[in-house]
Amino acid sequence: MTYRLISQNGDSIAVPQLVFSQLARAEENCVRVALYLLATGSTDPRDIAHALGLKSQRAAEDALKWWAGAGLLEAERGIAAPLAAPPPVLTQEEMNLAALRDPIIATLTAEAQQNLGRALGPKDAQRLVSLYVNESYAPEVILLCCAHLAAGGRAGIAALERELARWRDAGVETGEEAERYLQLLDARAKREAAVAGLLGLAPDSLRLADKRMIRRWYEEYGFDDAMVREAAAHAEDKKEIRYLNGILKSWHGRGYTTPQQVRGGGALAAANLRVDRKTPSGNNFLQHGARRPLRIKRED
Repeated sequence: MTYRLISQNGDSIAVPQLVFSQLARAEENCVRVALYLLATGSTDPRDIAHALGLKSQRAAEDALKWWAGAGLLEAERGIAAPLAAPPPVLTQEEMNLAALRDPIIATLTAEAQQNLGRALGPKDAQRLVSLYVNESYAPEVILLCCAHLAAGGRAGIAALERELARWRDAGVETGEEAERYLQLLDARAKREAAVAGLLGLAPDSLRLADKRMIRRWYEEYGFDDAMVREAAAHAEDKKEIRYLNGILKSWHGRGYTTPQQVRGGGALAAANLRVDRKTPSGNNFLQHGARRPLRIKRED
């Protein structure tokens, strides 16, 4: 079967040649976003994600960045981006209609209540479904976040909204990404507890700045527990996160990655400890001054 183009089939818009030249490279979302931009002129990622049914607002933002790099868009200089208003919460009627169209909503509500360990009232249920319908959070991400909050003693919808926003800022969009992020959070908690125990502190006494410094040691500097213990040994009685941070930052700048390199560089006092010999070396440094010839400084 062959086809031919119907002339003037509905309204038409002008498509720049630039868009056609990028079709071979552009992904599906990028092509859809480009057509939406040309038809509406809107560059609001929230509107684009909602209108095109994209997985998340981040997907729209990525497409906008891609077209900015291709030359279709340009950043507005000196104009701060307005703060996007949070999407409205679904009404009970809207939620009921959405549930009729999408059977996932009923499953999401039931499993979220189970993961949170408590029943949700009508208002909380509407806020929960809005996260899926209006803000495009994946159901598996919502449920994993519910379980994570419940394990930490936080089972409120407000806490869920804040935590999901942090996850999205960290690039979490899918269930697989959420599982990897939870593993990272678990590793961070164990590191914080280990460092607190090393310094004789309670884990819940660590401030946010302390946790960020600990995170930097492992995730940015690439140090392991052995390097942190080495820094604690060097700190001696100065058992403070900030003091350890200065030591580890210095070692990172020098390129040290193992305790052996640190000791070899003489950066640790333990590297200069006396090593006893089985037999005396015969070098008595106390007699050096007695054998040295007396020298008198000449006065002009």
